[in-house]
Amino acid sequence: MQASINTAVFASKIQAGGSQLSYLEQLSDYPIDNIEVRGELFNEETKDSELKAIYELCQKQNWGFFYSVPEQLFKTTEVNPNLEDHLKMAEKYHIGHLKISLGDLEDISVDQLESLKDLLNNYDVKVTIENEPNENGVLDNIVQQIIKLRELDIPLGYTFDSGNWYWILEDPEDAFKKISEAITVFHLKDIKDKETVMLNEGTTNWKSLINNLSNNIPVFIEYETSEQELPGQIKLVNNALKDRDSK
Repeated sequence: MQASINTAVFASKIQAGGSQLSYLEQLSDYPIDNIEVRGELFNEETKDSELKAIYELCQKQNWGFFYSVPEQLFKTTEVNPNLEDHLKMAEKYHIGHLKISLGDLEDISVDQLESLKDLLNNYDVKVTIENEPNENGVLDNIVQQIIKLRELDIPLGYTFDSGNWYWILEDPEDAFKKISEAITVFHLKDIKDKETVMLNEGTTNWKSLINNLSNNIPVFIEYETSEQELPGQIKLVNNALKDRDSK
C-alpha cells in the first residue's frame, strides 16, 4: 500500500483560482494509491467536466476515486435530504467512495435509519462518516453512534481523522484504541498547538497509529503542503507503510 492524497494539500492554490484537476494531474508521477477531491473546492460551472476528467485521470493512473461531501449526514431530526443526489453523482462519475461528516443522530428514529440503510444498499458506492471537531465528534458520542449504526447494520464505513480530536481536547491515540475496529479510511495530520504542521513536527504519534492500522485501509495526506514539501511527506508516509507491512 502507498499513500493517498486529499486535495486539501492544494487548498489555497485551488481557492485562488486553480482547479482540483490541474493539481491532481501534477501527481501523475507520484507513488500514491488514491485521490480524494473536496466538494467545496469545485466551481459549479465547471464541476461536471472536471469530474469527468478526474475519473479519466484515475483510470489512467489506476487511482481509487474518493469524494468529500462538505455536509453532515444526520441533521438533528432528519437524514441529510441531499444524500441521494450525492449518491447519484457518485455513480454518474464513477466515484467509489463518499465521505460525509457524522452530524447529530440522537433524535433520528429507527425507521429513518432503516430507510437510510435501504437507500445506501441501492447504490454501489461506499459511504463513510467522519468525526468532527465539535460536540458531535466527542469520543464518547462517536463510540455510541458507531455502536448504534452497527447494531442496525447500516452500511456506513468510518473515516478516522487524526487531527480533528485536538480541537475538542481529545487524544487521537486514545480515540484510535477505542474505535480502531470501525475504521475504513484514515485521514492523516500532525498537530502542534492546534495547528496542522508537517509530519514529525507536531505531537501526533502518527507512525504508531499507522502501525496499528489494518493494511487494507487507505491513508490520506489531508493537510496543506507546498510543492517542495509534498514529495517528502509522501515519502515519509510510504516508508511508514512499507515498514508496517514488512513486519
